[in-house]
Amino acid sequence: MKNSLKFCVAFLIMVLLFDPSHELPPFWPRTVLTMTNNLGGPLLTVHCKSKDNDLGVQKLAANTDYHFSFQPNIWKSTLFFCSFQWNNQVKHFDIFDAQRDQDDGYKFTWTIKPDGPCKLGKKVKCFPWK
Repeated sequence: MKNSLKFCVAFLIMVLLFDPSHELPPFWPRTVLTMTNNLGGPLLTVHCKSKDNDLGVQKLAANTDYHFSFQPNIWKSTLFFCSFQWNNQVKHFDIFDAQRDQDDGYKFTWTIKPDGPCKLGKKVKCFPWK
């Protein structure tokens, strides 16, 4: 009886760790990412994608936000990259890079400014556009 219980537990762990989607087990918190248009007036068009997901085009009026959630994979390779358009400008930025962000928690708030995105939190960290 003890061996069959050990086998069942081991099997469950293997299924959770090596699921084809490579997502974390369901009891792991989802990551929530929020972006706010702080360009100072113009409409911001945002288009975010990952290797597996295209989140579509979002249009943000001044001082409004867009958010989405996801479950990063266990390999720390989850990447969401976005294009940002306003007026006649097109900019790009990796809004979530597991190597850079995953150890910072599960909620990320970004402010999008003309000179680049800034990640808000205990400390504000701004990045240049790519």
